[in-house]
Amino acid sequence: MTARTSSVLCALFFVLLGGGQMYLAPRLAGGLGMSAAEPGPGLFPMMTGALMFFSATALLIQMLKNSTVEEAAEYRSPRDIILLVLAIALYIFLLPRAGFFVAAFLLLLGALTIFAMPSIWRRMVTAVLVTLISYGVFTLGLSVNMPNPTWFN
Repeated sequence: MTARTSSVLCALFFVLLGGGQMYLAPRLAGGLGMSAAEPGPGLFPMMTGALMFFSATALLIQMLKNSTVEEAAEYRSPRDIILLVLAIALYIFLLPRAGFFVAAFLLLLGALTIFAMPSIWRRMVTAVLVTLISYGVFTLGLSVNMPNPTWFN
């Protein structure tokens, strides 16, 4: 299977998945909600489905316009994916024990390292800033109580 064929099939899959999600989201009990102030349970699935549908459609159109023939894709080790899954597992393990700041910082630092962001200092500064921003969004914007660390009590 060529890289182009697998890309077209993947884009078709996400077009169908996003379309199905958009079709089923308003049918949840409570629907999309009465207003933006009182969103229903189907609002977020509708938004993610629409994003998936339109992004995959744009990608599919772009791939179908490109008529160059590509050779078969070479095998590539899934090392990055395995490391990212292990980093997420470590995050899940550390979140209730070490708290949000430590777990999120280590997850972000690991992800930035896995995907080869240059300079350790840029990775650390980015991880700190994104951790602080996400903490602010969750606690101040969404009023979510973050787990307290149990190892440090």
